[in-house]
Amino acid sequence: MSEENFIRFLLEHEGDDPDRLLLSARRWPDIDVRRAARVIEARQKIREKLPSWYARPELDYPDSLPLEQCSSETTARYKQQFVPEGGRIADLTGGLGVDCWFLSRKAGEVHYCERNESLCTTARHNFDILEDRPGFRIEIHPGDGLQWLRESAGHFDLIYLDPARRDKSARRVYDISDCEPDLKACKSFLLQHADRVLVKISPMADISRTLAEIPEIRELHIVAVGGEVKELLLLLQPGNAPAPRILAADGVNRFAFYPEEEPEAEVRYADQVGSCLFQPSKALRKAGAFRLLSARFGLAKLAPSTHLYTADGPVTGFPGKTFEVEEVLDWGKHAQRQLRQRFNQLEMTALNFPLDTEALRRRLGIAGGGSRHLFATTLSDKSKILIICKQ
Repeated sequence: MSEENFIRFLLEHEGDDPDRLLLSARRWPDIDVRRAARVIEARQKIREKLPSWYARPELDYPDSLPLEQCSSETTARYKQQFVPEGGRIADLTGGLGVDCWFLSRKAGEVHYCERNESLCTTARHNFDILEDRPGFRIEIHPGDGLQWLRESAGHFDLIYLDPARRDKSARRVYDISDCEPDLKACKSFLLQHADRVLVKISPMADISRTLAEIPEIRELHIVAVGGEVKELLLLLQPGNAPAPRILAADGVNRFAFYPEEEPEAEVRYADQVGSCLFQPSKALRKAGAFRLLSARFGLAKLAPSTHLYTADGPVTGFPGKTFEVEEVLDWGKHAQRQLRQRFNQLEMTALNFPLDTEALRRRLGIAGGGSRHLFATTLSDKSKILIICKQ
């Protein structure tokens, strides 16, 4: 079987069910259908996640777990900002190699470490196909990355680490102490070998606890894609330094602040809802800079525990969604009847409200969708209101 015929088969069957292909393997005696089914399933999973890799059908893929754990192309490209042009970098937990590959685009020397020899073989195959710089080659080191670092000579501009977030029973873990390797145990060693260390941790990790446990953190990046927080990135540097900076990034919007700024920010609470309603991005909600949003953008917050803001017009650069307010109703049976009569569809969000979003939808009996968004929430005077907005 030639590789050319194999790739042609992949492209002809890229939309097929991989399990059905396996059941019909006898139809293609000259094709390694088991391998084809594995690659087709992988390509279906990365079509949106890694479009530039999807465009290269020559690439190979292992089983599904590394695909689930690898970064998306968007978050991998985000990490390129931490690589000095032409720098020397090491990825100690290489995995599928997505982060390593995109980091290498700015580096002059790159080392990939991975315990799983099969992943090393796959990474070598893929790197050789993707590489377009004559003479440049990512060095691959099978085995434990920390052990390789102990035995290697020299210093690195950047060391990258993505600790495994599953325990011995394959259950997901979120605390940095439960991940492998344990960052708290190895941080000093890593910083002896690098100017900076970049660590990817679970988006579910507690930010305050993480900052308290790792005082070497200089920056914490909250990276969202498509409105969902995908990664937390810790940038560590040796020595004493000022308090860490937190950056919430969602597409083109970035909001940076220092934790001590939040409690000191002056916040204004709304007496009524203006013509625009503002909902912070999920990255910013994870960051917790709720008072600062009011202070920096001149917005009135609806209530201390209601993370929605209002103004009598749009503001430039707001890190989140802006809605045009059409109507504000007091919560009660009359408003509920009115909504049922007027709307067949409504997107709904309940924030700081006696009912959660699903319970509110059941109470109103209105399907999701349409061109209007209903926010059910509480004002600073404790009154419960419904805000109808244009999407």
